Amino acid sequence: MNNNFIKKIIPIFETYPEIKLVYLFGSRAKGKIGPLSDYDFAVYLDEKDHIKRFDIRLDLMGKISSKLKTDAVDLCVLNDIEGPELKYNIIKDGVLILEREPFKVLIEPKIMTEYIDFHESLLRYNLTKA
Repeated sequence: MNNNFIKKIIPIFETYPEIKLVYLFGSRAKGKIGPLSDYDFAVYLDEKDHIKRFDIRLDLMGKISSKLKTDAVDLCVLNDIEGPELKYNIIKDGVLILEREPFKVLIEPKIMTEYIDFHESLLRYNLTKA
């Protein structure tokens, strides 16, 4: 992963005190960058109001797109993702690029537990392979 790229965007995230965790995930996090690769980010916000989280998301996407000079930016808010598989894959395969203590130790175990419970339910009802 390109450290210059990280140094360029971290200040954008740091201007929001509500942002506690930022992950880069997808092809760029795996180092498999192709001509169609976009920038996939996930943030965890310490903000209860769903509308404020949405506003922060839109504002961030605009600022990141401007900084990187591309519209190929996708940003999701971990708080608002309903599917446990996506949240789990983000923390498992993504690269944590910003952390404000102690949120990683609070949020990641919760996501892993949610995923394990979900996966066990699928297994119990024969909806997936082991």
